[in-house]
Amino acid sequence: MPAAEEGAPPRELVIDATPAPGDSSDGAGSAMAPFALTALGAGAVAKFVSPALALVPLGIAVVVFVVLRKPREGRFLLRVEGGALEVTRERRRGPAVRIALADLLDVTLDREAHASGRGGSATERVRFSLERREPELPVFVPEERITPIEAQEWYAKVRVFLRKHGWVPASEREAAPTST
Repeated sequence: MPAAEEGAPPRELVIDATPAPGDSSDGAGSAMAPFALTALGAGAVAKFVSPALALVPLGIAVVVFVVLRKPREGRFLLRVEGGALEVTRERRRGPAVRIALADLLDVTLDREAHASGRGGSATERVRFSLERREPELPVFVPEERITPIEAQEWYAKVRVFLRKHGWVPASEREAAPTST
């Protein structure tokens, strides 16, 4: 490592936030339903039509699974270069989102509460919101919400990472005295 970079803050932060257990589908339905319905359909076809024809529902289920499968884009990566924050994924093929640190107003938590499926109390899930100047929409990290405890941990890491690169929230910029 060159001597000029020894005291420099890290240029990248990898956000390895994982979705809350049981929230992978968040569809309020059974995760076993597609498998159970496929097995029932294949069994009915085998019983009433032909055992060989029972492979058709199984083949259709495999094709649907492959087509609807969500690609794994990897973890989120925050990189600061030349006074700009770049938000991307490890294996994303599309362009990264670039935000000038001066245009990044705040890092907040976007909270959402939803009722649990078994009549229990509401559960809260959270994601980060990188607030930008109007008319730009916020950037949400990660796309799937995580537990509040994990969100608080990553929230602190993201803010410390950005502050090491000279970023200051807009509320503190306005309150800071100007030197003349």
